[in-house]
Amino acid sequence: MSSRRKLKKDVNNLCYEVINECFTFLDHSPSLNQENVQVIIADAVELRNDLIYRINHSGHEGSSSRPVKAYYRQIREELFENTIRFIERLNSLPR
Repeated sequence: MSSRRKLKKDVNNLCYEVINECFTFLDHSPSLNQENVQVIIADAVELRNDLIYRINHSGHEGSSSRPVKAYYRQIREELFENTIRFIERLNSLPR
């Protein structure tokens, strides 16, 4: 299992990459999509805050390693699934 610090870095990096892609999209697209892109940015920030909170407050401090590993694996999978979903939403917007 990776450390919680590394998992937090992964969360931050992927969420910031999604936000960066959104700002790049705003620079190169018409102003019609601004509201949709802002919603994607807000969702990415909300996901980041939620995942960081769940990493910091796992509630598995004294338990065995098997449930803890499954807990953090589920967080990592949720991060990847939502990142892909955000990029697909961004790519589906008209250019």
